[in-house]
Amino acid sequence: MLTLADGSTIILDSAQNGNLSQQGNIQIKKLQNGLLVYTLNGKTITENDEDFYNTISTPNGGEYQITLSDGTKVWLNAASSIRFPVLFNNKERKVFITGEAYFEVAQKNSATNEKIPFLVAVNNSSFVKVLGTHFNINAYQDEPFVKTSLVEGSVKVYEADETNAKLLIAGQQSSLGPGGKITVINNADMEEVLAWKNGRFQFKSADIETMLRQIARWYDVEVVYNGHSSLHFTGQLNRTENVFKIFEKLQLTGEVHFTVEGRKIIVTP
Repeated sequence: MLTLADGSTIILDSAQNGNLSQQGNIQIKKLQNGLLVYTLNGKTITENDEDFYNTISTPNGGEYQITLSDGTKVWLNAASSIRFPVLFNNKERKVFITGEAYFEVAQKNSATNEKIPFLVAVNNSSFVKVLGTHFNINAYQDEPFVKTSLVEGSVKVYEADETNAKLLIAGQQSSLGPGGKITVINNADMEEVLAWKNGRFQFKSADIETMLRQIARWYDVEVVYNGHSSLHFTGQLNRTENVFKIFEKLQLTGEVHFTVEGRKIIVTP
């Protein structure tokens, strides 16, 4: 769902390809592959005006891709959102996200990147300062940590101010907990991190509760786990499979069993 600055909404799945809306000098267009693109179109408006912020949100089981006005590409996972100005100003390029998103920030010359930094505000409490890069942020409210995983380039992760910031290099992942402490993991498994973007669930010794939260968000079902959290799984599953097929495969491990009550799936050891 696209929420425009005036509060009106467009259901993107059912919208026809082509021009969707015109806001000032910004045109919103939906391409054949479903990609949403913002393009600059002639007239001038007050750049970064609060009146020209839009929001895209995905439901459980949904995902979407958008190209922002500076050329930055963003992929949204299920149950996620991004709020962004339709035109960035000359001071900063700032967006706000919830849930999970993968960014490919538009490359410009180094002087421009320093002058107009790209900032991602996560759940309105922590920030990622981008220095031209590809990265993933997982910030679901039901997850214990906000995780930023860097594929290439560099980012700075911090909360409130940059006093305790951590600078990440490619292959690293930061983990921000409730107390504001940031830890950094080297050689993070990027294939596992980006599996959602490539149509898969992928787990490497993942605890069962983390795994079930991912499945519940994608299939828009309630999953109740009546067991202990010491179970861990390694493997991959296709997100296009029927949810019951997913649980049948998990059941084949002999570690869990499941029963179905409407849209509720009860999992037991």
